[in-house]
Amino acid sequence: MKTISIIGGGIAGLTVANILQKENMKFALYERSSIQSNKGHGFIIPSEGLEILKTYIPAVDLLNEGNILNEYISYDNQGKLFDKKELHNDFIISRKALVDLLEKNIPNELIYHDKSVSDIKSNSKGIEEVFFSDATSIVPSSIIIAADGSKSKIRTTLVPDKLLRETSVHEIVNIFENPELAGILGNQFLKFHHTEGGLSIGLLKVSATEVLCYAQFDVKRYPLKEDTTVEINNFMQNNFKGWAYPVSLFLEKTNFENAHYWRVNELDILDDYYSNNTVFVGDTAHSLLPFTSQGVTSAIKDAQMLINCLKRNPEDYKKAFKEYSDNRKQEIAIHFKNGRLLRDNFLLPLEEQKMNIIPISFK
Repeated sequence: MKTISIIGGGIAGLTVANILQKENMKFALYERSSIQSNKGHGFIIPSEGLEILKTYIPAVDLLNEGNILNEYISYDNQGKLFDKKELHNDFIISRKALVDLLEKNIPNELIYHDKSVSDIKSNSKGIEEVFFSDATSIVPSSIIIAADGSKSKIRTTLVPDKLLRETSVHEIVNIFENPELAGILGNQFLKFHHTEGGLSIGLLKVSATEVLCYAQFDVKRYPLKEDTTVEINNFMQNNFKGWAYPVSLFLEKTNFENAHYWRVNELDILDDYYSNNTVFVGDTAHSLLPFTSQGVTSAIKDAQMLINCLKRNPEDYKKAFKEYSDNRKQEIAIHFKNGRLLRDNFLLPLEEQKMNIIPISFK
């Protein structure tokens, strides 16, 4: 069996690697980072994604690193109840924790770090060679699975006409230690909205001591020019000062050293999730709006569907790629649509926003 090359060691790439490892299929994974950063990131994973993860990661390990959510409650910025919905075992976990759990299953000799793609050489049959910024390269002996994110060098080279376009709503995401606030939040997902729309803040317990905060804002009304710690702190203090408890506690007790300013982009819809001998998974194939909370689960389902298609068509990767692409595009189209609807709703004054809407996209 020839060795499959995985480019990108985020959630999508590592999930592919976990499945291949379990199926005893040969692979090598190339990740641009030397170490995984804990800066800012955390994920809401709907129950469907959690159940898939449990087939590769022991449930006890997942639950030790994250938190089950069973209720979504939204308020206006002064604490007036706006809506309340039951959640069904949705899950919150930090990016670093999930990456560490996925990496545990992969032999060290199969993961190559500090491998940032600098260029590719291709012909009519596909990619011939992948070059990395450390002056090394690989000549793939089998297919390439591109999982190197929304700004993928591989996808932008192979499919140059499909572009990333900046959206009008950006996010600041921060994970921080605050046992007091974690205890208050429990298994609730709290979200506070400005009455005029276009500005919100969500708070979720990640672990016994950690809390995830994400602020969403219309950049036209609430611009943030720099992503320095000082500017992010000033932005948060200026725009959320005087908001209801426990937002006030969050602002009082939090520093923003690990905060991540996410300039949210949408990727043009691809005609296909593959090009010759290369197939795209996760954000490389479809960069979903954060309102959907489906980025991680979609990446996990991409990986699962792709490997299943390859197993069904071991001698015909083109047929496998088409089957994978056609199947996944149908579901992703629903999340694209839901993401835009959720974003448009968010931009409205609170009194005009639709109720009974959970910030998670479902099929």
